[in-house]
Amino acid sequence: MATGAGGAIKGLRKATPHRPMATPSKWGSNTRPKLPETGRNPAECRYKRGVFPGPTMKILLVDDHALFRAGLRMLLTTICHDATTLEAATVAEGIALAHEHPDLELCLLDLSLKNESGLAAITSLKEAAPQAAVVVVSSADDSATIRACLDSGAMSFIPKSLGPDVLTQALQHVLKGTVYLPEQIVNAVDDEPERPTLTPRQWEVLHCLSRGLPTKLIAREMSLSEHTVKEHIALLFQALGVRNRTEAVIKGSQWRLLNGPLAP
Repeated sequence: MATGAGGAIKGLRKATPHRPMATPSKWGSNTRPKLPETGRNPAECRYKRGVFPGPTMKILLVDDHALFRAGLRMLLTTICHDATTLEAATVAEGIALAHEHPDLELCLLDLSLKNESGLAAITSLKEAAPQAAVVVVSSADDSATIRACLDSGAMSFIPKSLGPDVLTQALQHVLKGTVYLPEQIVNAVDDEPERPTLTPRQWEVLHCLSRGLPTKLIAREMSLSEHTVKEHIALLFQALGVRNRTEAVIKGSQWRLLNGPLAP
């Protein structure tokens, strides 16, 4: 665990405003009631559109450092009061919990688990819980590692070295179904004349890809055949000028194509 992680956990109850390098994915409607006395959104952690219908959001923490898990659990509790947090010190424990909780919605995974491959862990957890979004929380923050995690099916990447306020903002975004990527990835935008115009179907496919869903689950969620989904993915790649899913998610984040509702 990086030394920056311990400092990031302290004093996190009060976050100052910060413009995050993140783009919301389409997990829910933009119409969310707020409590008049506090301004807090009562559906803050469960307004995802048909993806997480349960009343309580289940989050799995996979990290071999008990202290970091405890700090992360406390922080998640302050952000999302109705979340149920499950903890695992190994990938095997995480997979067992995923099987025990088929309604698992989010997994926060440490990439540097002792004696285990972080990238293989992403794949294993996605196989055990394909409906769950995997967010990597790692001491590494180089572009090659981030892209490799996205290639393996991760939805977002949060460096442990983030300051307390930025870490809080990052977690707030992923709890709402947001694609969060570090600054060096989001700001690496090629000189393009303008962002592409996507059809509603292409927007929906892009949002599904941002959650790391396989083609089979995308087809089920969109009520389409897998063949039709593959055609939509191919057209999306062509519109974005990319070659694979990882590039599509990164490009969508850079161009803010994942902002707001599905329909363009």
